[in-house]
Amino acid sequence: MSRSSRFIAAMLIGASALASAQAAEIAVASVTASSTFYTYNPVNLINGNGLSGDLHSGNWEAKWLLNGVTTGNLTFDLGSLYKIGSTTIWNYGPGCCGEGRSVQDLSISLSTDGVNYSEFGAFVLSKPTTDPFGGETLGLGDTTARFVRFDIKSNYGEADYTGLSEVKFDGVSAVPEASSLAYGLIGLATAALLQRRRNNAAR
Repeated sequence: MSRSSRFIAAMLIGASALASAQAAEIAVASVTASSTFYTYNPVNLINGNGLSGDLHSGNWEAKWLLNGVTTGNLTFDLGSLYKIGSTTIWNYGPGCCGEGRSVQDLSISLSTDGVNYSEFGAFVLSKPTTDPFGGETLGLGDTTARFVRFDIKSNYGEADYTGLSEVKFDGVSAVPEASSLAYGLIGLATAALLQRRRNNAAR
């Protein structure tokens, strides 16, 4: 292999190692709600209860509800910084007491520190009408954040309660793994060394 070929190969190895992370489901560390009705715990939104594959059963024991109000918020802590590609939301659906409890208007804001939030966008969620039902995926533009806040603005007609069934996030860590970083640096360092030797040989 020629020196130029070795240089190109080393550069490709370094670059690919640094960019090798693949988008995957993010394990949410915790979720808090502005209010919660009875045993409709917000943890139900991140523990997979009620899900079978990509469908939610509609079981009320695997859902979350606001307590006697139709608007409020949820804050998801992802545990560390991620480049968040998307969120998939399973609305409240028919289940107990009807699909009118499903969220209609939703605003999503993102934060790196849990204090300062920037609104990403406003969305209108669809209303599931039969059980089981699928989720709805919303793009979040690979935005770097640790905290995600859902501001629930309205529902589909229920006078007293609004809720969701499950929420997932997809993305990649914004902090490179040590092994990927090491391989990337080795590749780039090798490329730099080869370039230096080429420069010396040309003198």
